[in-house]
Amino acid sequence: MKSSLPNIDRRSFLRNASVFAVALPAFQLGTLGLFGCNQARSLSRSESKEQPANVTWKTTIVSAGEPGDPLIVSGTIYAPDGRTPLEGISLFVYQTDATGRYSTTGGDNRNTRIHGLMRTNAEGRYEFRTIKPASYPSSRIPAHIHAFVSGPGYPEYWIDEYHFSDDPFVTGDMRDKAGKGNLSSILTLTRGADGILRGVRDIKIERCSKNCTGR
Repeated sequence: MKSSLPNIDRRSFLRNASVFAVALPAFQLGTLGLFGCNQARSLSRSESKEQPANVTWKTTIVSAGEPGDPLIVSGTIYAPDGRTPLEGISLFVYQTDATGRYSTTGGDNRNTRIHGLMRTNAEGRYEFRTIKPASYPSSRIPAHIHAFVSGPGYPEYWIDEYHFSDDPFVTGDMRDKAGKGNLSSILTLTRGADGILRGVRDIKIERCSKNCTGR
């Protein structure tokens, strides 16, 4: 039985294929235009779920010559029972430099110059070496380090920033709400004989609620 479709010679086929190839990108751009920035953010979030496999439990997030007070922050991430150390939990941190500035603009500073990712070891331990950040210029906002926690069964959420007990901008209300002991988000820093500041903060993981990032 002969096909009822019209015959298309090779030249016509190639011409039509070229038109389609040109039109497809224009259609895709138009589709993005219809969905707007929300669609772009959605795509970005889906891509950001892919984390590198070779992340270690400790990291250095500044170069050796970074201006500022050298600082090492360490701790243990526990299960919701507050007693069982959790392995394989990711902790992402970012901060300002010693002048209180980020290197990015536009509101989302996660990719600022001073940032890093850790994944807890078998003892639930993490550690990062950085410099003590400064308060934003001409502000009374305490110096701080932003932090996000995630892991298998625990979608990413943000936790209270790391603050420092000697900061004059840390209020009494902040201290009351910061938690106790090593679970406090306000670190008491000590300076070792090597001149490096050190602080400890343990974290009790939880299922994200209002603090979920959607990443």
